[in-house]
Amino acid sequence: MADGRIVIDVSIDTAQFINDLDDLKKAAEGKSKKIGDAISDGIDSGADRIAGAGVRAGKEAGEGLEKYIGKGATEAESKLGGLKSALGKIGSIIGIAAVGKKLFDLGKEAIDLGSDVAEVQNVVDTAFGDMAYKIEEFSDSAIDHFGMSTLSAKRTASTYMAMAKGMGIADDAASDMAIALTGLTGDVASFYNITQEEADTKLKSVFTGESESLKSLGVVMTQTNLDAYAMANGFGKTTRSMTQAELVALRYQYVTDQLSLAQGDFADTSRGWANQTRILSENWKEFISIMGQGLI
Repeated sequence: MADGRIVIDVSIDTAQFINDLDDLKKAAEGKSKKIGDAISDGIDSGADRIAGAGVRAGKEAGEGLEKYIGKGATEAESKLGGLKSALGKIGSIIGIAAVGKKLFDLGKEAIDLGSDVAEVQNVVDTAFGDMAYKIEEFSDSAIDHFGMSTLSAKRTASTYMAMAKGMGIADDAASDMAIALTGLTGDVASFYNITQEEADTKLKSVFTGESESLKSLGVVMTQTNLDAYAMANGFGKTTRSMTQAELVALRYQYVTDQLSLAQGDFADTSRGWANQTRILSENWKEFISIMGQGLI
């Protein structure tokens, strides 16, 4: 019997809907994969292109840098070569100037020594007079026997000769005394390892009577010692009663006796280093003085 109600069937068949949804999902996934692959391929291609461009750019930059560096190196090498050449020229100029200065100094030294020889020869001729031949003979071999040049020998001997004559000693005796004392300066210099000039200064005490400088040689020349020596060696009187000439003769004999150990020392030790050096030095002076005389 009809009850007056209308029944509407609202049930839905979802199975078909789910199937259709799955198909849509699969289609979307397929499209997404294709899109993803396309994007990936595009990125890879772009990266390759960028990398290639980078390599090309790096290569071009490297080539440019190499050319720049090569040019700079060439310029630097050229400049260094010029600097080296300039420095070489400066070095040559400095070397020439140094040699010139040495030659100038040597020439000046030669002229000075040559002048000294001429002046000393004048003193020798004046002081020795007729006895000059003695000092000439002595000075010719003074380097070998006493280690002093001709100039040193003549200078020392002429001074002693002048002092001896000034004390009233006769020329013959004065010349012998002067030459003997000159030779002794060479032996004293060798024995005590001092210069010939120092020995010369000390032995001048024979004429001056000054005794202090002789003490370093072991010679104590007091008046008491001289008086005792005079009485023991045949002088027959003390220093108070002696003339200047007698006092010089006394001091000369006393000093030479006190320095007997030094006498002949240079000849005995001439082969030693110190005396060979002294000989070489005096020979050089001799050569320079001869050259100086020629320049004068």
